[in-house]
Amino acid sequence: MQTINVDLERAQFFDDLSDRWDTSGPSPDAKEVLTFLKKLKIDSGKTVLDVGTGTGMLIPHIFSFDPGNVIALDLAERMLEKLHKKYAPRFGSKLEISQQDVHKLDIDDATVDIIICNGVYPHFHDKPLALSQLRRVLKTGGTLAINHFAGREFVNKVHGSSAHPLIRQDLLDPVTILKETIACSGFSLKEWRDDATEYYLIAEKS
Repeated sequence: MQTINVDLERAQFFDDLSDRWDTSGPSPDAKEVLTFLKKLKIDSGKTVLDVGTGTGMLIPHIFSFDPGNVIALDLAERMLEKLHKKYAPRFGSKLEISQQDVHKLDIDDATVDIIICNGVYPHFHDKPLALSQLRRVLKTGGTLAINHFAGREFVNKVHGSSAHPLIRQDLLDPVTILKETIACSGFSLKEWRDDATEYYLIAEKS
């Protein structure tokens, strides 16, 4: 497992949650996850970067589309250890597990076809910088997806009630604001949703 310098305070917060992460809070059902992933056109030969992968909730669903390889990236070492135990034996060399900070990615330019930021975008403390890094590693015409399998109000209620001051400020903007941020970062907007049950934006590297 590759390790790069990370946001240590947020990494520690999520490491402390790792033992109960898979059983805490509501989880989307497989049908909901697959319906969303189908929008991203994952197929054979493509490289998928799963940012904020945690213990790997999306990993088996991504692999059901037979990608070329998947980079599972997260700040939290203990989260990734759990992911490794669950999925490394199953997916072998097609799964790369890497502890990194999205603000300073150690990934070559224009090498990723699809980037998924599931449940993690509010935790980017410098969103323009993070987006510039994601755009750098994405191929021209590649897809960026920012999503939550829950409504914005629910996400903000959970984060806003956290005991940790950093997490309390990690809130989701209305998708109208996110659209502006994404467009200013050099992406073309394709599809978005912001309602009581789901929040997502899909864009393409121009």
